[in-house]
Amino acid sequence: MAVMTEMLINRNLRDLNPLSAGHQKCPPGHNYGPRIRNFTLIHYVLRGCGTFEVRGKRWPVRAGEAFLILPGEVTTYTADEVDPWEYQWIGFDGMLAEHFAQLPPVFPVSEATFRALRRDLEEPAAPEYMLAAGLFRLYSELFAEQKRSPVRMVRDFIKSSYMQDISVENIAQQLHMDRRYLSRLFKQKTGQSIQDYLIEVRLEESKGLLSRGYTVQQAAHLCGYDDPAGYSRIFKKRFGISPAYWKQRAEDE
Repeated sequence: MAVMTEMLINRNLRDLNPLSAGHQKCPPGHNYGPRIRNFTLIHYVLRGCGTFEVRGKRWPVRAGEAFLILPGEVTTYTADEVDPWEYQWIGFDGMLAEHFAQLPPVFPVSEATFRALRRDLEEPAAPEYMLAAGLFRLYSELFAEQKRSPVRMVRDFIKSSYMQDISVENIAQQLHMDRRYLSRLFKQKTGQSIQDYLIEVRLEESKGLLSRGYTVQQAAHLCGYDDPAGYSRIFKKRFGISPAYWKQRAEDE
């Protein structure tokens, strides 16, 4: 039975923190369990097949599939008697690890993702950081579709690009979506228009700049307004006071 277990340092990375990694070629009928872990563990089957037992059920697992062990779960897994599996594993914790509980016990994964994790282990200086990058690739593959909400993408784009000359039409083009459909979807999900959200983000950012000593003209330009007078009108309409008065009040506090 060929087993390769890597010695890793716990770097205490916040989001995805690798703790254990390795590779094993099992003999026929090799059994492991029952066992319990205090971190998330994923085994990817490179060749062969076997069974995975968890929550009172047995799941067949074949090459190209992975089985998931969650913290606190009692599991047993057994290599097939005729075509025993060869697998590699990655164990980790972190703030994003809990999202893996959304997955079924057995799921397909691309072989390229786990082969990349094998290469990450070869990093001589600090494989933990390379493995963390590999875990983000795995996370992207498993969760990208449900995370790439158009509404979320619009909000995140505006938060990072509010200082630029952007418009609803520009945003829709970048998302390859019809402007009217995107506008309706955003209003339905958030209760406000895209334009109103853009104004809200710009004005809130400008308040912070004014409080830190920037002039009205500087705050306007830094937040995407080429016309300070127009910016002042929008600011007063939204907050009931002029940006100059806001700045003065912030300086007096």
